[in-house]
Amino acid sequence: MSPLKRTRILRRAQTLWARVGLRARLEAFILLALLPLVVLVLVLLLQERSQDIERAREGTRLLAHRGALQQTQIVQQVRSVLQLLTLVPDIREAIPGRCTTLLKQTTDLYPWASGFGVFDPDGKLLCNSSDNRPVNLGQRDYFKEAVAARRFTVSNFLIGQNSKQPRVVAALPILGAGGSVSRVLVAGVDLSWLAELSAEIARESGGTVSLFDSQGTILARVPDPQGLVGHSMGDHPTVRRFLEDDAGIIEGGGLDGVPRISGFATLADTGAKIVVAVARDDILAAADRNLLVGTGVMVGVVLLIVGGVWVLMDVMILRGLRDLKASAAFLSSDLFDPHAPCTPAPTHPSEFSQVAQAMRTMGRTLTAIAFEDRLTGLANRRSFEAHVERLQEQPAEEQTAIAILYIDLDGFKPVNDQHGHHTGDAALKEIGARLSRCVRHGDFAGRLGGDEFAVLLSLADGQPERYIRDVARRIIDSVSAPILVDDLDVRIGCSIGIALWPSDTEDLVVALQNADQALYAAKRAGRGRAVTYSELSDNKAESI
Repeated sequence: MSPLKRTRILRRAQTLWARVGLRARLEAFILLALLPLVVLVLVLLLQERSQDIERAREGTRLLAHRGALQQTQIVQQVRSVLQLLTLVPDIREAIPGRCTTLLKQTTDLYPWASGFGVFDPDGKLLCNSSDNRPVNLGQRDYFKEAVAARRFTVSNFLIGQNSKQPRVVAALPILGAGGSVSRVLVAGVDLSWLAELSAEIARESGGTVSLFDSQGTILARVPDPQGLVGHSMGDHPTVRRFLEDDAGIIEGGGLDGVPRISGFATLADTGAKIVVAVARDDILAAADRNLLVGTGVMVGVVLLIVGGVWVLMDVMILRGLRDLKASAAFLSSDLFDPHAPCTPAPTHPSEFSQVAQAMRTMGRTLTAIAFEDRLTGLANRRSFEAHVERLQEQPAEEQTAIAILYIDLDGFKPVNDQHGHHTGDAALKEIGARLSRCVRHGDFAGRLGGDEFAVLLSLADGQPERYIRDVARRIIDSVSAPILVDDLDVRIGCSIGIALWPSDTEDLVVALQNADQALYAAKRAGRGRAVTYSELSDNKAESI
C-alpha cells in the first residue's frame, strides 16, 4: 500500500471517528474493556467442558478398576476357603455323607458359591455339595493345569449347565504324603455379585456395564435393552481394542452404535474384561448447557452495563451538555434578550475540570485533617501509627534500620499554668518548626499528643551510633533555646528516649516500648538528656 493511500485511509478513519458521539465512544471503550473478560469466561467454560469429559473418562476407568478389584477379592476369598477345606479330614478323604454335608454347609455360607466338589486326579467326582449327576472334569483345561502344576487355578468364564449363567471354576489340588495329587477340591463361583456390582455402577455412572470373556462374548450387561448377553462381539472394532489391552479408556461407537467413553479392566485369572461405558452426548449435554447458561449470563451482564452507561451518560453528562449547547445557541440567536435570564442556566465551560480540581483540593484538605497536627504542622498520632504499620508490613529484605526517638518536653506544664494556653500553643508551634529543621528529608517527625513528640530516623548501612546521638543533641539544644512569645522569654527543655530497630529487637512494637522506657529513664536521670535502650540494658544510663 502506497503512503498516499495509507494517509487517505487514516484521514477517513479520523473523520468517521470525529463524527461519533461521546456516548458511542464511551460505549465502544466499555465493550473493548469487557471483551477480554468475556473471552476469559468463554475460555474457562470451554475448559470446564473439557474437564467434564476428562472426569467422565477417569470415572469410567476407576469404576472398571473397582469391578476388577472386586473379582480379585472374590478369587482370593475362594482360594482361602478351599485351603481351609483341605484341612478337614472328612473332605480330604471324601468320606461319603459327611463330606457332602460339609460342602453343602460351606456353600450356604458364601453367596458367591454355586457349589463345591471333591475329585480324584483323573477328574472323577467323589463327593459334592449338590445332588446333580456326576461329571468328569479330567479333560477340562483348568483341572489338568491344577493337577500338572499342583497349584491353585481358575477357569475362564463358563456357562453353567443347569443355571445357564456365566461362572468360573476354581481348583485346588490336595497333595498326599509323597507330594503327589491325591484329591482335587473344586469350587464354582457364579456372577450374582457381579450383577449387583454392575447395577450399582450403572446407577452411579448413568451408563452401561458389560462383562466380556477372553473371546469377546458378552457374559453380562446392565442394562441390556438390545438383549446382547450371550452374543459374540469379538469382531466389533471397540471390543477388539478391549481385548488387546489389560486396562485403559476408549472413545468410539458402542455396541448400540452410540458414541461412548468406555473404561475397561481385566479380571484377574480369567482374561475377561469388565467395561463401564457412558454416552459422550450425555456428558457433553450437561457441559454445553453450562456453556450456554454462562454465555447467556455474560451477554446479559454486558447488555446491562452498556444500557446502564447509555442511560447514565444521558442523565449525568449529555443532558448537561445539551443544556450548555441550548444556552449557547440562545445567546447566539437573534432572539437574545440581554435583560432576560438564560434558560437553562449557563454552565461554565470548564465545570468538569473545576469539579476535578475541587475534589483534589478536598482530598488534600481531608488528608491534612486526618494525618497532620493542626497546631504544629507535624504528623499526628494517626499518621505515626500508619507509618509504623507500613514499616511492619515491609518484606525483611526491604527493611531499613530505624532509630526511634521519643521526646517529652521538660518544664512545659508551668508555661501553660503561668502564662495560659495561648502561650503554650505558640511555644508548641515553634518547637514543631525547630524539630522539623533538626531532621532530614525522608525522616519522620510527629506530635503524638500534648507535649509528646516522636522522630523516626532512617539509618543507612554502616551509619554510626554517633549520628543518632548528634541528632538527639541537636534536638535538645534547639528545643532548649529561648522562645519569644509576645515579648515573653519562654524556656522549655526536653528529654529523649532512643531505641534501635531491628538491632535492639526485631519486633517494632517492642522497639517502641523500649524507646518509651528509655525516655522515662532520661526523665529520672535529670532531664535535658537522651538515653538509649542499650544503656538501660547495660545499666549505664549516660547522658549526652
